[in-house]
Amino acid sequence: MFHPKELYKCRRFPLQACNWFKWGCSSWGIVVAIVLSTPLTVDAAESKSVLILYSNESFLPANISLGNAMVDQMRRGYPERIEFFSEFLDLVRFPGDSHRSRTVDMLREKYKGREFDLVISAGPQALNLLADRRHSLFPDVPVVFTGVREESATWGELDRATGILMKLDPLPTLELAMNLQPKTRRVVVVSGASDFDRAWDDLARKRFRKHESRLEFTYLSGLPMQTLLDRLRDLPSDTVVIFLTFFTDGEGEYFLSADAAKLVANASAVPVYGPYDTYMGTGVVGGCMDTFDEVGRETGDLALRILAGEKPENISPYFPGKDLPIVDCRQLIRWGLSEARLPTPSETRFRQSSLWEEHRSSVLTAAFVLALQAALLIGLLFERRNRIQAELVADETRRELTHASRLATVGELTASIAHEIHQPLGAILSNADAAEMLIDSSPDAMDEVRQILADIRQDDLRACEIIERLRGLMRNRELELQAVEPNELIENVIRLIHREAKRRDVAVHTELAPTGPLVIADKVHLQQVLLNLLLNGMEAMSEMNQPKKLFVQTQLQGDNLEFLVQDCGPGIPLERRSRLFDPFFTTKKEGMGLGLSIARTLVEAHEGRIWVDDNCHIGLGVRFTVPLAQKSSNETSPFACVSQEQTG
Repeated sequence: MFHPKELYKCRRFPLQACNWFKWGCSSWGIVVAIVLSTPLTVDAAESKSVLILYSNESFLPANISLGNAMVDQMRRGYPERIEFFSEFLDLVRFPGDSHRSRTVDMLREKYKGREFDLVISAGPQALNLLADRRHSLFPDVPVVFTGVREESATWGELDRATGILMKLDPLPTLELAMNLQPKTRRVVVVSGASDFDRAWDDLARKRFRKHESRLEFTYLSGLPMQTLLDRLRDLPSDTVVIFLTFFTDGEGEYFLSADAAKLVANASAVPVYGPYDTYMGTGVVGGCMDTFDEVGRETGDLALRILAGEKPENISPYFPGKDLPIVDCRQLIRWGLSEARLPTPSETRFRQSSLWEEHRSSVLTAAFVLALQAALLIGLLFERRNRIQAELVADETRRELTHASRLATVGELTASIAHEIHQPLGAILSNADAAEMLIDSSPDAMDEVRQILADIRQDDLRACEIIERLRGLMRNRELELQAVEPNELIENVIRLIHREAKRRDVAVHTELAPTGPLVIADKVHLQQVLLNLLLNGMEAMSEMNQPKKLFVQTQLQGDNLEFLVQDCGPGIPLERRSRLFDPFFTTKKEGMGLGLSIARTLVEAHEGRIWVDDNCHIGLGVRFTVPLAQKSSNETSPFACVSQEQTG
């Protein structure tokens, strides 16, 4: 391929060189045509350069809020790349001409040879610098200014410039304070010692002049910070403080105005108001102001219009359009100020939302859960009450059934009991007849009469004992646990069924643990259990022809005394034994099936248990346990027994 450097090899232009030149020109023409037909890249054609000049230092809250909002708005609104350059001129802290000259020289040297599409000035100081030195710095570059008052004459002196104006008027802030505190009689106006601070002080004096007839104004300008704070601590309650700006105090110490506002608000004995939204959150109640965020977004939109091709001289500077009263809700509460006195519209910040406002769904969920739990608790309480009532009814029914079972058991023993009572009564009658005959035949036979009377007394006691046992057995009463001697109780039960056992031809054998260990039991209920088991055993052997025997055994088992009642009848099949203690289950032809069920209830009420002994090879054995009152000293030989046989 032809390269242009080949031309330098031809001192003269012979025909061959001309041919090469023609061919090369045609090749380069094709390349140029291809390049021209290719779309330009963003960096080559669409990239924009913007310089932002800030009047103050980089840490000023106003610069941070306005700059971030402005740059974000421009980046969102411009589809291609914008390259930003920023300079924080610090002209408030260094206001002299020498610093301005050094700043101009620095900008000229730093940006020599760089072309900007737009210059943005933030604050009046940067705008003044551009008005003085624009032609030596950035001639013919469009300018967008922001953060300056409408009455400032500087922006009107610039050509190819437009911008966003701010009211920055302290009067609406004072009127807001008067609305919130209608009893105000004194106004203290605070400002610093810098040129910027003094400009604010001059403006306030001019704007507040219309209220001097009804308010007493005190201007604390350019004082040392500590002196200022001391003055503010002693203000009367009918006073408000208007804080303007405070970059330098009377001793030359530099402050950020927001930091100074915080010191003033914390020290002041009365509410403090201010015209900048950057003071919000420092303890200042509020003021009428444009927010720097909103001003930054409006400035960004205006800058985009200029970058899109609009001419700045065709766009008149304008206000953002809000300038609303803004207040800190926490300070309203602190000073007892009514939110209802705020003008409409107003903006409130730092509102401490209620739990309902912040977490409505969570509160509703929690309330629903609590209501559900409350309903569940109420339901459980009703259920508990119903259960207690049912248990009381069941206990009463159980007592009645237990009593009925005892009466039924006594009914089975009617014939034997009648014979038991008839025998002593007959003996009493015979002895009475014999005594009468002796008295009639031999009045001196007093010894014989005494003997007869002793027999009468003994027979009478015997009858009374039988009746007393029956009365105790048939009494309907609550469970009364006490220490009971088991061997004596067993012997009393055997004596009670003695006549019935003799009638049925049943021999009762006992193997009892040595006397001594007492059990905790209700005597009558324990008698009922034993009586029921013994009568069931006799009933099971009623149809046997071989000798009928009942065994009663007790032995120590740990902290319990174990009872065994065993007959030698036909027994019960294994598959039916599991239901033996169920209510209304019976193996008798005429039984109701309540005896063993009641026996189990009574044993369990004694904290014992009852079961069928599966190790019995003859008949049916039933075991149950009753807790001991105290451990026996003979516990080491629990199987020692006292054997006794009682036959009918």
